[in-house]
Amino acid sequence: MKPCKHKEIQFGKNTILLADVPDFEVWIPSLLQEMNAHRAAFDTSHRINGRWENSYLSVDLVPHIRIPMRFARNLGKEIMKIKSMILFESPTGSNNPHPPFWFNLAKPGEITGLHNHAHYSALSVVTYLQAELDAGSLYFHLEGEGQIEIEPELGRMVMFPPSLHHGVRVNRSTTERISLAFNLFSFPFNCDELW
Repeated sequence: MKPCKHKEIQFGKNTILLADVPDFEVWIPSLLQEMNAHRAAFDTSHRINGRWENSYLSVDLVPHIRIPMRFARNLGKEIMKIKSMILFESPTGSNNPHPPFWFNLAKPGEITGLHNHAHYSALSVVTYLQAELDAGSLYFHLEGEGQIEIEPELGRMVMFPPSLHHGVRVNRSTTERISLAFNLFSFPFNCDELW
């Protein structure tokens, strides 16, 4: 992997990594085209404040997601020294039928509440596919440390520990904010942890 510009932010005992995914000007339009062509096939998991929080598609329908997911796996290993693996389908034995990647779509006025991610994943990642000015910053909350905020930028990737609580501020732009989020899992992978 060629060297990439990145920034590490220390937040309590947590490291948050920011990087721009190479060639995002090329693969993001392709991924958005794939996603938009299959919106009718979205599978959703839970509705909060009138909005579907996560929208899922099969990797076969959005093959360009492999680019940022592979980049994240490699960057996590190189910079954060975390060996992880990519899963494109829900693991056998998991209680969650959805794949460990999803799209977050937020119309103007919508928000994503404070939450954290899969207990057995090694890294959580978000990459911005469409975000105008004031589309809503990603924020992290840590008891005793307060909050930090990261503004969305096209092609920006944010990697963080899955246990770190995070949310997204209200979208005050005039367009839909679209991000791709996913979890990477520890290597070697222990399927018994998912029962």
